[in-house]
Amino acid sequence: MLSLPIILTGSQKKELDYEFIKDENDYSFRGRIVVKTDLECLISILYDFKHLANIESSAKSIVLLHEEENWYEACHTFKKLFFKHESIWRKTLKLDEQKIVFEMISHKHNSGLMPKVLSSAGYYQIKLEEEGYKVEYFQECKLKSALLKGAYINKAKKETIKFMLELKEYIEKTCH
Repeated sequence: MLSLPIILTGSQKKELDYEFIKDENDYSFRGRIVVKTDLECLISILYDFKHLANIESSAKSIVLLHEEENWYEACHTFKKLFFKHESIWRKTLKLDEQKIVFEMISHKHNSGLMPKVLSSAGYYQIKLEEEGYKVEYFQECKLKSALLKGAYINKAKKETIKFMLELKEYIEKTCH
């Protein structure tokens, strides 16, 4: 039997356009915001570790593990009720492409009810538009099946929409 992907599109208050695609054990999110700001400040917010805790407000902690000239690795810990998960991410700055790439290096959690994240990767792509800079955020995840997989995917969609709206607000507040 074939599994057809479900594609959901939408917008939130004209501030965010997005597409959310889910399949059997995969999902992807592509969202776009437009901000009127300075390019240097925008890149700093999307890449620099010092901004990470402000734009990932749902994380319990974020710890810098290793840093080189154009990349770093950080451990993100999330706790909700009795669920806990930690993941290590590598973030790479590709300044010539005006792109920041991120990739999950490892993931662990404490519940057999929640799906294991097998892989996750994505990017922020910055493009100059007439009304400002368009930031495209893309992330795709592959999951191992588990009892609460559907709930996990739905929560991931809601959290990513919230993240994008908070990111836009943070950029506009921080970059004048």
